[in-house]
Amino acid sequence: MAIAAGDEGRYKRRVLDLQKRVAAIHRDFRLYRGTSSHLFPYETRYRNRSPRISMAEFNHILAIDESQNTVEVEGGATYGNIARATLRHDLLPTITPELKDITAGGAIVGIGIESSCFRYGFVHDGLHEADVLLADGDVITCTSTNEFKDLFKGLPNSYGTLGYVLRAKLQLVTARPYVRVTVRRFTNLHSYIDALRYDTEDPSNDFVEGLVYDTDELYAIRGHFEDAVHPVGNIHGLTPYYKQLRDIGEIGLRTEDYVFRYDPDWFWNVPTGGMYTVFRLLAPRSVRHSSFYKRYSRWKAGLIRARNFLWQSEPSVYEPLIQDWQVPWDRALEFVEFALNKIDLRGKPWACVPIRPRQSPTLYPVAAGSLYFNLGCYCWMRSQAGTERFDATRLLDNKCFGLGGLKMLYSSTFIDECEFQKRFNGDLYRALKQKYDPNGRLPTVYQKVMAGE
Repeated sequence: MAIAAGDEGRYKRRVLDLQKRVAAIHRDFRLYRGTSSHLFPYETRYRNRSPRISMAEFNHILAIDESQNTVEVEGGATYGNIARATLRHDLLPTITPELKDITAGGAIVGIGIESSCFRYGFVHDGLHEADVLLADGDVITCTSTNEFKDLFKGLPNSYGTLGYVLRAKLQLVTARPYVRVTVRRFTNLHSYIDALRYDTEDPSNDFVEGLVYDTDELYAIRGHFEDAVHPVGNIHGLTPYYKQLRDIGEIGLRTEDYVFRYDPDWFWNVPTGGMYTVFRLLAPRSVRHSSFYKRYSRWKAGLIRARNFLWQSEPSVYEPLIQDWQVPWDRALEFVEFALNKIDLRGKPWACVPIRPRQSPTLYPVAAGSLYFNLGCYCWMRSQAGTERFDATRLLDNKCFGLGGLKMLYSSTFIDECEFQKRFNGDLYRALKQKYDPNGRLPTVYQKVMAGE
């Protein structure tokens, strides 16, 4: 169905109100969505002190068109709410990121992935059109074919530096009430990489991903939509989802629980045992989600800084390693071997996602139609004595780039600006910036992701 007249009118009024607030500032500004950010800079030299304008009211699901399998949402609508609304119609976005509080706008201008990426590419590959608020307050609608197609192609990996997504029309696919997850363990890395590739070529698979603990403990995970499963598993219990996979060959989940299976523990960042067992037992589900992890991680970082100060410890005893890298599939074996040889995650897994992009965005120049291997790490690690700060990130960044890969920019990067522009089409970015933000009211991508000591 089209957007109801009342909903469309309210959306337009929200747009006009936002434009008035932007026009009243007459200087640089930044927008605040009202949800927990899923950017994870380690440290940054750039501090954006521009006035902040709230767009928290842009959080609505505007329309679901079952005849076209599309959904129209505002940029601040979270995937938790989008999935809940579309699943009532047995539909899901082509890519539904695993964390409930990720917003549609954030996933479009960032790079959103999930275990269905081998079929549908990235989040932005399912985008039909977007209303974008530009730095001067104008709002334009961009598609892949209209006069603003350069902006449409430039939105992915722009991180809100070309404009803010106010409304998006996204592709949906047919879903079922449950997902049956099957797990196979491998003890040989070469066989494991081959098995994952084979799984991406099997049309019966709806989801494909993997977990890697070591060269002899590797899990290939497939998901299939089902009308019913028995028994139905629990992602909110005492045992985190990722740990359940090591002990069983199969688990059935409600589809909503499957797509957000890593949300209650932000993958594997909430510890197990001790007080955390009590937390899992007693905490209401309203706090068992990824936004809680943001608060927890800030507390943990503050605790580490306090300990280092009180006991005069080295400031780099612990460091975050929260990153995603993508390399061409034929370089996956070398990249994973390198990561396992150089980095000790102390029992935490690496996440693996096969991705076949449908297009090559201007600012994220992957090869459309080619298969990529995504290696993700989402934890804190003990740094090695005698190494420079964030050495693990530097090592893996350099290896990834050396293998012809790219990294997602929601977290920190340590390459210099010249190398950054080379990797992410800096000349084309500058042309887009000049066209859509000629006065530089919004920061650059490099300013938002640069890291410094």
